[in-house]
Amino acid sequence: MTEECQAKWVATEEQIQSIIIPAMKNIAQQCAGYGEKLQCPPEFIAVMLRDIADAFDEKPSEGEGSCGCC
Repeated sequence: MTEECQAKWVATEEQIQSIIIPAMKNIAQQCAGYGEKLQCPPEFIAVMLRDIADAFDEKPSEGEGSCGCC
């Protein structure tokens, strides 16, 4: 998603309350569980999450845009 796409899309209050916040809490709990299973420092989990975020942030090749605005 490009910055232009991000500027066009805004979550509704219902989406924030019913999907986004619960999803973020669930992801945080899952990652805390992985940290316990791995017996690794929280910084390692942070690196994992950054890598995941970076994968979503990568620019697709020409013709591979996934939204109608790009």
